[in-house]
Amino acid sequence: MKITSPRITKILKEDGPLDETLLLAGEDVTEYSFRNQRLFEVKTENISMQSCLFTNCLLIGCSIKKSQFSDIIFRNCDLSNVNFSGSGFHRIEFIECKLIGTNFSESALNHTVFTNCKAEYLNLTMSKLKYVSFDQCDLRNSSLENCQFASVNFNASDLKEAEFYRTPLKGTDFSNCDISGIRISPIVGCELRGATVTSTRTGPSTGGDYQRIIFIFKLIILHIPDVF
Repeated sequence: MKITSPRITKILKEDGPLDETLLLAGEDVTEYSFRNQRLFEVKTENISMQSCLFTNCLLIGCSIKKSQFSDIIFRNCDLSNVNFSGSGFHRIEFIECKLIGTNFSESALNHTVFTNCKAEYLNLTMSKLKYVSFDQCDLRNSSLENCQFASVNFNASDLKEAEFYRTPLKGTDFSNCDISGIRISPIVGCELRGATVTSTRTGPSTGGDYQRIIFIFKLIILHIPDVF
């Protein structure tokens, strides 16, 4: 799977105040480098941001909904609980960021990479992910319900007790991830059919092998909701 990297202009406007830029720039924020900035309680939507670099930035209580982000790198930023719902992300990198409880619900993520991010309770409900990679991320208790996956990669990531209700996972490789306690639909095997998981006793297995998948389900103790 080849993911296209962000295309960032070599010369960026340096260290403009992030709050003023978001609120005063109208609908377009282009070619900025933001370093060591703090943003508090900013609420905005329908902005377009492209070719930007965020380094060591902290956003607290912010909501940037229904917006478009392209060719952006977030490095060592704290975006916990930021509301990005209903937004589009194209050629984006999140590197060593805190994304605890960050809301990406009903969004579209294309050519997006999450690397070594602390992202418990990440919300991707009803989002479309295409050419997306999670590399060495903490995704415990995250919500990936009703998602559409196309070329999504999980590498050495912690997915304990993550929710995948009604998200088809065919072709997704979890073989080096911890998926113990993941939450899926009452019909055992529905979401994981065609996915690749690993059992320490059976080695790699594909979702098409019903008996081996059931054995792996017993090992990882799936949380299946009560349908009665």
